[in-house]
Amino acid sequence: MGRAAAVVDKLSGIPGGATAFAVDRLPVRGRGAAVLCYHDVGTDPANDTDYYLGPDLFRAHLEWIRAWGLSIVPLAEIVDRLGTGRDLDGLVAITFDDALLGVLEHAAPILEAQRAPATVFVVTDVVGVDPPFWPGAARTLTTDELRALTASGLVTLGSHTATHASLPDVAPDVRTRELTSSRAWLEELTGAPVDLFAYPFGHHDGTSESAALAAGYRAACTFTFGRVTADTPVAAIPRFCIGPMHDKFRLGRQLARAARAW
Repeated sequence: MGRAAAVVDKLSGIPGGATAFAVDRLPVRGRGAAVLCYHDVGTDPANDTDYYLGPDLFRAHLEWIRAWGLSIVPLAEIVDRLGTGRDLDGLVAITFDDALLGVLEHAAPILEAQRAPATVFVVTDVVGVDPPFWPGAARTLTTDELRALTASGLVTLGSHTATHASLPDVAPDVRTRELTSSRAWLEELTGAPVDLFAYPFGHHDGTSESAALAAGYRAACTFTFGRVTADTPVAAIPRFCIGPMHDKFRLGRQLARAARAW
């Protein structure tokens, strides 16, 4: 069976056979940490938005990661270790962008069953609505649902701006408002400091990186593929975008690939 044939139905799509056998022989422990970025998890076969995958595949991802000897840790731990120069090898963080309904309905029970921490980045001005920045996606979580999502203590909320604006493309005052108002809203909701951020669309530049740090965030995540190593800038944390195409082989390859290869 070829690699392309191993990518099957995105809602249940767990491959086996030669691909699974081959990846079990990989040394899935590249130098540095890996941060994975998910978006939505669900069971609707009519949902054809990008990065929508089934709960069985999401559960399998967590199981494979641990079976490969890697540790799933909060994103905050990776940021802490980066800031203090401690070892990052073998660590994986799970993140979700946009705070869509499937994260609460389908991903959260799996995270809780597996005691796996995650960070969910919220677009604070569009809670409880169909996201205007992503036609066809499930609605975003309401305020009460965000509270429910964090009730187990496994999920931490971070900011994804107020409106999902591309920060390099807006005026300086708008950029500041996107960063600060979303952080203030989340801190009022959670009653705790919020200091993790993810750039909408992954768009960032030197100006937006500096603005994120000035707004009080201690780390900001991109969509630039790569590993978190000792020299990774805290305002440009790389992440792997994960979707239904990530069968066991492809996920294993991402986690095994050397930092210098990106």
